Formats: sequence, structure tokens, C-alpha cells
Amino acid sequence: MNNILRPLALFASIFLAGTLGAQTIIPLQRGQGGIRSKTVDDYKREQHTDKREQSDSLAYVDNLRRAFNALYADSLGQAETLFNEALKLRPAAEGNHIIKYNLGLVDMARGRNVQAVEKLSAVIKDYPNYFDARLARAEANLQLGRAAEAQDDAQQVLDQPGLDGITPQLLERARFVRAAARYQLRLFTEAHADLQHIISANPQNTNAQILDALTLQQMGQPKEALNRLNLIVSAHPDMVDALSTRAAVEAELNMPALARADYDRLVELQPNESAYYIERAKMLLRLGEKKAARTDLDKAIKLGVPHGMVQPLLLQAK
Repeated sequence: MNNILRPLALFASIFLAGTLGAQTIIPLQRGQGGIRSKTVDDYKREQHTDKREQSDSLAYVDNLRRAFNALYADSLGQAETLFNEALKLRPAAEGNHIIKYNLGLVDMARGRNVQAVEKLSAVIKDYPNYFDARLARAEANLQLGRAAEAQDDAQQVLDQPGLDGITPQLLERARFVRAAARYQLRLFTEAHADLQHIISANPQNTNAQILDALTLQQMGQPKEALNRLNLIVSAHPDMVDALSTRAAVEAELNMPALARADYDRLVELQPNESAYYIERAKMLLRLGEKKAARTDLDKAIKLGVPHGMVQPLLLQAK
């Protein structure tokens, strides 16, 4: 199970406490007009209510503590249950929008991006300047292929660099989201400009480097893309995203032996990822190694790939 994409900050609940002074109450029931002093029974009833509210508050805080601990431990199901229990305990508590935001992140980590967008949209409706939620919604929309919506959310963050809460890190993330959205929209020149801006400010951003290499490939510069990817893999030899991207570019440049070598390493790193067996089988077929290709395709089927999905490749492997 994947970790949540970013650290999740705990927030403090606000509690009001104080000693009771002399008070009066205004009875609202029919036939009880006028103002009267509180009786002993009134105080008893209020103290019972206060104890219940105090108990709910303590349980609420304990649920949040355990929920965030579960997130850090990657126990998403437990975190989701505890967050929902906290919302039931104190549905009107200040800060509940942060709980709902984190529930959206749990949905994203589980691949439930439609539900994530729904939750995050509800948060943004009430807190339009909650930019972490806005960018999370943009990332979920990217996964759903809704690039225009993602670009709009990212743009709203980039348009307000001086606003409270807009950090350089948040702006970098927003620019990357916009670049990815522009890539999906095939606005490659604009995506490249965004990515170059990020890399210039932060040369260590490997995600931007990889996406920029893919962008260059789409701009008709596959050899330059390969050169960039070679540098990344040289610096990060076991980085799955870099290896898989380089393998795809090598395949496009008709370099099946090099692509096969990258897929060999990817299979070593992630032996239960069926896609790498299928892609390696394609390279093996180009190299005339039908028996090895058939072995990879059989492995992919054992890992859950429908037989019909790889049937054309199986026919080539005969």
C-alpha cells in the first residue's frame, strides 16, 4: 500500500474552560415567562452535559492521535475508521475540515480518486484558500484524466504567491501539477517551460526532470530525452520511475536490448508488477527470444492479467 504523498500535520483542538459564576437562565417553554435564578437541578443537568462533552472531546483527540499514527504506519483502513469516528463525536469541531482533507488523501492513496475529489471539493467550498486541499484535488483529477480541472486548481495557487500559507514548496508543487496537466493536454511547450522553471530553482527535483524528459520526447527530441534519463538513472540507479521511463524511450528509439536490461532491473525491484513482465516480453520478442517472452507472459497472467489482454503477444511467442 502506498504511503500518503506528503507529511500530515497534527492540529490542536480548541477547548473552552472556565469556572461558573452566578448566572441566570431564560426559560423558553410556554407558560414560563420571566427570568429566574438557576436552581441546583439546573447545575446538575449542566454538569452532566459538560461531563459528556468533555468525554467526547477526550475521545475525539484520542481518535485523532491514533488516526495520524496509523497514517504514518501506512494503516489506511484504521486511519479512515478513526477519522470518521472523530467526526461523529464532534461534528461541529473547529478543524474538522483538516480531518476531511486527510480522508480525501486516504481515498487517493487507495486509488479512489472520484471519492477523493468529492471530499476535497466539499472542503474547498467552505475553505477556498485551503491550498493543500486544492492541490490534492488537482492531483486526484490528474489521475482521473481531468487535466483542465487540475490546471485550474494549480493556476489559482500560482496566481496568489503573496497570500498567507503560500510557501515556496507549495508553489513548486503547484507548478509541477500545472506542468503535468499541460502534458496531459498536449501543451508540451508550456509544460516544458514550467518544468525548466522548477529545475532551475531546484535541480534536485527528479520528478520534474523525468517529466521534462518525457516532454522532450513528445516534442520530437527522443535522443535528448534519453540523455537526460541516463543522467538521472546514473545518479539514482534503482529509481523505478526513471528506469521505466528510460525503458519506454529506449523502446521508441528501437533499442530493445537496452530496454530489456532496464526491465530486467525493474522486475528485480518489483517482482509482483505485471506490467514490467509484459513490457519485457515485447522487447524479448523484438530480440527473437520467444521462449523467454512466453515465460514472462505466463508470469503476468499468474499475477492477474487477463489472458485476452496478452493474447496477441502469446501468438507472437509461439
